[in-house]
Amino acid sequence: MSRPESAEHDREMRELIVRVGHIIQEMTPQIVEEMTDLLSERVSGLDKDAQMIQMLRASVDGNVWTIGHILTNDIAIESVQPSTAAVEYAMRLAQQDVQLGSLTRAYYLGQSLVVRRGIDVVDGLGLEDKDQQMNLVRWITDVIHNYIDWMLQYVTDVYVAEQAKWWTARAVTNAAAVLKTLRGEPISAAGFESRTKYSLEQHHVALIAWLEFDTSDTDEQRQIDQLLRRIAAILGSPKPPLITAADRMTAWAWVATPTLDLSAETLARVAKLAESEEANNIRVAIGVPAHGVAGFRRSHEQATKARLVALGAQRFRESQLVAFSDPDVGFLSLLMHDPKSAITWTHEILGPVAASGEQHAALRETLATFYATGENSSKTAEVLGLHRNTVRQRVARFEQERGGEPVNGMEISLALKLFDLLGDG
Repeated sequence: MSRPESAEHDREMRELIVRVGHIIQEMTPQIVEEMTDLLSERVSGLDKDAQMIQMLRASVDGNVWTIGHILTNDIAIESVQPSTAAVEYAMRLAQQDVQLGSLTRAYYLGQSLVVRRGIDVVDGLGLEDKDQQMNLVRWITDVIHNYIDWMLQYVTDVYVAEQAKWWTARAVTNAAAVLKTLRGEPISAAGFESRTKYSLEQHHVALIAWLEFDTSDTDEQRQIDQLLRRIAAILGSPKPPLITAADRMTAWAWVATPTLDLSAETLARVAKLAESEEANNIRVAIGVPAHGVAGFRRSHEQATKARLVALGAQRFRESQLVAFSDPDVGFLSLLMHDPKSAITWTHEILGPVAASGEQHAALRETLATFYATGENSSKTAEVLGLHRNTVRQRVARFEQERGGEPVNGMEISLALKLFDLLGDG
């Protein structure tokens, strides 16, 4: 698109472009949230877990900020440095075998949204000269289109190179057979063992180990390997574990176990190892031992759910080892696909009690004990070391703050449990 011939018009247009760029930069947080929600909902493979959504958010933020930077500083596309977060996100999608089409669709949907927001900004300027307004819209649209086109080519090259590199190592050897088995596709036990050196016809337990922080350090990836092998030894495995790379920061593993019993003592030893210096920056989720092909799948599914809880639930955010056998983990795994709704429901049930502060914490403790003891004030007072009247006053205060709504003890107990596990959101 050619610039206006008049020097005055050229100067005015430049000033308007800068204004639009500044406004887009100011709107970046809102645009990022809107676009992240849109892409994670509408593009397959972008909503795998909380960590991937956080990386998506960082990628969107980098791209939107760069577009505003180009507009405010009149930077040529060939002089732009690609967003580091966007490049890292493309690499992660390749590592997790998310289709390239999903990455492409995300960029085109993102482009459409940013163009709409740019047009809204231009419209909000209230320009009286409609030709000037149209030229400004065309200019902004061209800048966004050219940037997205250039960036998409760049991250596509990154994606293709990373996928080729990642799947040439052990990922190719083990992952293909593992994924076929997990998906329920036909594969013989003998064929699986021939390719992976691991038997499906035995007791085993699945684990997922991942780096908490991405240091891009291959030594830490080797540490994941070593940690999983040490865990296998603690679990009494007579042979090496089956380990496959899920992505650059995550490994899936299956450990042969002599029995289906995973004792509390054994789990405690694994937890101690996971909390040691040796496991620095590595977290582990573990399923429940099971047998055969069905057990291979089920235990991995449990480990996946335990990892989701580890990433999203307040109670387990600091835990280096999260086991699906923990009753709270199994319970939370049912809610982690929609934790926002669970937190909202908890606040609706508990009302003002779901607030910070020692006073509210003491009230929640009293209520939890009160309903756990069958709404018995005397037993509650005995357990907590309080006077019976204090218990009654706290319960009465809670019922009063609910506005006189009927109290369902089971509902209140569940809400208190959720608040304890998920936190205040």
